[in-house]
Amino acid sequence: MTTVRRFRGTDAGVLWALNALPNIGDTADPTVPIPLPPAAAPPATFPDLADVEETFLAKGGDFLVAELDGHVVGMGGYRPDPDGGAEVLRVRVHPATRRRGIGRALMTELEERAAGHGLTTMRLDTATNQPAAMAFYEGLGYREVGRERQPGWTWTLVYYVKALAGTPQPSRSPASGGGT
Repeated sequence: MTTVRRFRGTDAGVLWALNALPNIGDTADPTVPIPLPPAAAPPATFPDLADVEETFLAKGGDFLVAELDGHVVGMGGYRPDPDGGAEVLRVRVHPATRRRGIGRALMTELEERAAGHGLTTMRLDTATNQPAAMAFYEGLGYREVGRERQPGWTWTLVYYVKALAGTPQPSRSPASGGGT
């Protein structure tokens, strides 16, 4: 059974391990073991995961984990932005549990919580080297609003937005996007 709940400090090591799993390529990989052994240190390239309470919760956002049969198998959070919307970050689902509705449950709960706090839109980005993620967000009603490419990148960043609680869809330029 899948449950979605708010982050607890004791989740950190497992979330760091989840973040380290490949997120490019096949959408599911049943060979990755569950449960994940906790990582000893936060990922250097994602400093916001080093202190979820400070970088998400203290900023008025939320950070959720998904559990399957008592094991952490997914995560994601949002932070409010000054225009009344929210930036979605660090959405990950364990490769052995993908395509089971866990990502959808996480995103639905994030959207409901953001709307409950009066936020009007969710924005996020992913990359063209993650076509399953692109299809996933589009299937949830996210609309592509821009793309960005930088020298040295082997991918293109794709920006998405979704209106919450019946509000109109805004347009956003690629320069205003954030990272997941």
